[in-house]
Amino acid sequence: MKVVIVGGGFGGVRAALNLARRPGFDVTLVSKQSYFEYHPALYRSATGRSPLEVAIPLADFFASDNNLEVVEDEIVSLDHQKKSVTGKSGSVFRYDALILATGAVTQYFGIKGLRDYSYGIKTIQEALELKRHLHEDLVAGHRAERSYVVIGGGATGVELAGELVGYLNHVRRRHGINTKFSVDLVEASPRVLPSLPESFTNQIERRLQRLRVKLHLKTLVKSESADQIKLLRGDIESHTVIWTAGIANNPFFAQNPNAFKLDKSGKVVVNEYLEAMPGVYVIGDSAATQFSGMAQTAIHDANLVTTNLKRQLKHKTRLPYQPAKPIYAIPAGPGWSAVLWGRTKIYGRPGWLLRRLADLRLYLRFLPLKKALTTWRYGFDLEESCPICR
Repeated sequence: MKVVIVGGGFGGVRAALNLARRPGFDVTLVSKQSYFEYHPALYRSATGRSPLEVAIPLADFFASDNNLEVVEDEIVSLDHQKKSVTGKSGSVFRYDALILATGAVTQYFGIKGLRDYSYGIKTIQEALELKRHLHEDLVAGHRAERSYVVIGGGATGVELAGELVGYLNHVRRRHGINTKFSVDLVEASPRVLPSLPESFTNQIERRLQRLRVKLHLKTLVKSESADQIKLLRGDIESHTVIWTAGIANNPFFAQNPNAFKLDKSGKVVVNEYLEAMPGVYVIGDSAATQFSGMAQTAIHDANLVTTNLKRQLKHKTRLPYQPAKPIYAIPAGPGWSAVLWGRTKIYGRPGWLLRRLADLRLYLRFLPLKKALTTWRYGFDLEESCPICR
């Protein structure tokens, strides 16, 4: 069976690993980049931790798999009648089964100035660009108070805002400067992480406030300029605005309306086997499933689809999709995390240890033991990349 997998993220890599070295499968993994990004750790790369924890070459996953080819390309069109997809390079990839794990893209909701002036944290390049800017902005000789604004009270925004305070203090100590700074977190909903239980998010809000992160809840963003963010009520003077609030489905699906039906949020409607149409599977962030958007969900989706492909090869009945409720582990500052595991809530240092163990568990799902441990340890390494220190 010829299987083409599009996307080198959690879902795509897990699906490829599940089919690697499996008799009867010829697998092509098509990815826009030559490395896998561990997105849950991007906030750490932006605040001084080693980028080697985040960017892992795809070759490290598949070095010994002779039935699997990794191709760096971007898929731009689908011809289901011919069972083929075409890359930006012009290459055509034919399939018996197609697994689309393309992930999400940044959405700015048409807010004026955000695309031009805000920083992002969706990729390792964005994270490292933000890290460099934080250094330059704080140590460039300014003595006025500096303001750093994070927009979006989801997991990424909370994690980044909590880590920023400690990191900026580290930069100040490293360079012997006394520049004052503030960190603001702006969220349109009445509370951070609005989809999670209020009793859980209240603890996270209190933790952020103890770190002196100023919360602006029920606050909409109107526009941004080079030195100011305009809110529905009041403005904040800032040269550093980090946008973490908006994501949208990969535009590939909207660009192929004859092939995919989208729900109101723009995600792809799939059947009980995660098919958008016979033989075309959509998994992870792009699928309109209950817990779409979580790394754990992407892995769960990949496991189901590849299990069913193996069953199909053996002429067995396929298994229907059953959503798996994820475990939420939300760090908020050094050595502190809030964990929601079913009905169990854990806060503080124990929660942080569980989060780090969860990171290790995810690495172990993809990498050999030695490589997984090495990559995981990079998350403890504080790096200094300020230009004046070279």
